[in-house]
Amino acid sequence: MVALFFGMTILLFLLGVPLGITIGMSSMLYILFADITPMIVIQRLFTGIDVSSLLAIPFFILAGNLMLTGGLAQRILDLANSVLGRSTGGLALVTVLACMFFAAISGSSIATAAALGTLMIPAMVEKGYDRNFATAVVSTASPMGVIIPPSVTLIIYGSLAGVSISDLYTAGIPAGIIVGGALLIVTYLVSRKKGYRGSGEPFEWKTFWSALFRSLWALGTPVILIGGVFSGIFTPTESGVAAVVYAILIGMFIYKELNIKDFGRIFLDSAKTTATIMFIIANASLFAYVLAYENIPSALVSGFLTVSENPVVILLIINIILLIFGMFMDTIAILVIVVPMFLPVINALGIDPVLFGIIVIVNTAIGMCTPPFGGTLLVATDTAKTKLFNTAFRSGYSIMSLIVALLLITYIPILVMFPLW
Repeated sequence: MVALFFGMTILLFLLGVPLGITIGMSSMLYILFADITPMIVIQRLFTGIDVSSLLAIPFFILAGNLMLTGGLAQRILDLANSVLGRSTGGLALVTVLACMFFAAISGSSIATAAALGTLMIPAMVEKGYDRNFATAVVSTASPMGVIIPPSVTLIIYGSLAGVSISDLYTAGIPAGIIVGGALLIVTYLVSRKKGYRGSGEPFEWKTFWSALFRSLWALGTPVILIGGVFSGIFTPTESGVAAVVYAILIGMFIYKELNIKDFGRIFLDSAKTTATIMFIIANASLFAYVLAYENIPSALVSGFLTVSENPVVILLIINIILLIFGMFMDTIAILVIVVPMFLPVINALGIDPVLFGIIVIVNTAIGMCTPPFGGTLLVATDTAKTKLFNTAFRSGYSIMSLIVALLLITYIPILVMFPLW
């Protein structure tokens, strides 16, 4: 039966069947042949999404789409350009900062790669940057928003693992700084080696203050959302509602780039994205039930402990597995599969599930920019009209820096966990 279950899952995945349908159909087939009451299917599907913290997902997705339309991206770019645009590799560094910041606000790395790729890749090429390098900068920087709160991915992991989302937010901030810092360093070094210069103009406080003033409302978004959660003013779910209200007020009455006629498209796109995620999570609950019914997590724990009881070795193996998964699967798919399987192993070794969540999320972020199926890599190359593997080759140094950051987070946990200790 286990062979049938996994065989069906792998077959459907290879045939390109959507993830939610793949894990749902394979789980239902198993339940049918295992002579388990079919009512369990309905129960598990509803139980999987009957989690209050998941209410934050549609609100953050809606807020992100409102902000994408409401003019926040350009103002963030202007501010970053006023600070870094004059230095070596200025436009590339600006792109990294803008991608990280906006992906964190919007909750969508794919949308960030598309939106900022359209803006920044032509701008970099016009300034003499290699097109593949410019595309690589966007593809490797835009996934970092899944690490920095507020993040839909952190909410999904917290729901699947039963971990405090506020704790994940707390650990996600230093993790995002480490990962972002690694990207900025390698981008600067490559730009200096290639001779990509900034504008060469002296820093002007007047320009900086002007850009800062225009972007204050955009910069206030994470302050209000994250600060509200940490201060106890509202829960992570309520912060999603606050994000929607804030995005509407800024877009319509402050920046005046959001119109009533935009709402139909924004709400429809948000509903489609939310429905897709919820469908996957519901079927993931059914998938997890089958795994538990067959005691697969327990067998996995025993298998790992047979290899080694050293957490250093186990975490290295898990990281390798996650990096390989990331090359072929999207973020939600990885979370759905690995959390119910690996969490018992982590608990058996005494590793903090919050730390493990950050490790998983960083791995999924790296996977989004690695070939052959990295989501932001595909979007960025399509936007720039470059060849995938040429861009992936130019991403090599950036991906190596991300792996170094991953190892630092994995093996020096105090770097990200110190706010919780």
